[in-house]
Amino acid sequence: MIPIFDTHAHLDFPQFEADRISLVRRLETGIFPGGLAPEELNDQPIEIVGVIIPGIDVVSCRRALEMAMLSDLLHVAVGIQPNHTADATEEDWQIIAELARQGNVVAIGETGLDRYWDDAPIEVQIDMFHRHLELSQETGKPILIHCRDAWEDLLPILRQAGKFRGVIHAFSGDAEQMFACVELGLLISFAGSVTYRNAKFSPLWEAARQTPADRLLIETDAPFMIPHPYRGKLSRNEPTLAALTALRLAELRDVPLRTIAKTTAENAFRLLTPSQDQEFQQRQVPVKQERSVEKKRC
Repeated sequence: MIPIFDTHAHLDFPQFEADRISLVRRLETGIFPGGLAPEELNDQPIEIVGVIIPGIDVVSCRRALEMAMLSDLLHVAVGIQPNHTADATEEDWQIIAELARQGNVVAIGETGLDRYWDDAPIEVQIDMFHRHLELSQETGKPILIHCRDAWEDLLPILRQAGKFRGVIHAFSGDAEQMFACVELGLLISFAGSVTYRNAKFSPLWEAARQTPADRLLIETDAPFMIPHPYRGKLSRNEPTLAALTALRLAELRDVPLRTIAKTTAENAFRLLTPSQDQEFQQRQVPVKQERSVEKKRC
C-alpha cells in the first residue's frame, strides 16, 4: 500500500454536499473518484491515512467538525481564510478561538495573506493573521498558512512571530521562498499545481526538488487544483488524487513513489503530534542546500 496523507482538503465545501458519506467510504478503501484507476500509478494500491479539513469561516469550521465525525481519518483545522476576513466579525473570531481549543481540532487555519484576489484589505488580513499566529502559539497547535502574491508581507511577520509550528499550504513560490520558510521551521505542502507541465511552473518544480525531505508534505486543496493528467477532465479534486502529486514529487526528486508517500505521511503525523523534539520545532533551521534559483514572484 502507498500511504497518502492529504494535509488540506475542503471536504465541507458544496461540491461534496451530495455524496459526503459515500466519499468518506471511498477514502477508507482507497477508491479513486468515478472508479478511476490512474495508470500512472502502475496498479499500486493506495491507502488514505489522514485528511485535514480546514475551515475558512465559522460556518465552514462547524461543517468540517460535523464531517470529521464520519471517520477517524478526518481531522479539522479552524480559522478564517484571508479572503473571508473582511466579512468576519469579532464574535466570529471568538467562536474560532473557542473551537480551536476542542480536542478534535488539530490545527489553526486556513489563515495567511492573499494579494491576488481583492476580497479583503491587506490590513484586515494582516490583523487576522496575527490573531491566528497567537492562537496557534496559545494552543500549541500547528498553523496552516495561505500565501498568494504576498511573500514580502508574510515573511517579515513570520520572522517576528516567535516559535510556532506550521505549514505553507499549496506552496506556489520558488526555491528561495521555500528556503526562507524552511528556515522559519515551516513545512512545505505541494498540491496539484506541481504536476502541471507548463514551463511557467518550473520554479515550483525546482522548489519541490530542493525541499528538505523532513519538511515535505502533499495535499489536494480539494475540490480545487486537480492534478495532471485529469485537470479539465474531472469536476473536482479528491484526497485519493494526492497520490498523483506524490508521484510527481517522486519523479522530480528521483526517488520511489513509496518513499515520498511514506515520508510525507510521517511528516504530517509529526506535525500534528505535540512534541518535545526541539530540533524539529526550532526556528532558524540550518539549510545546507545551495540557493541557486533566481527569485520570482509566485
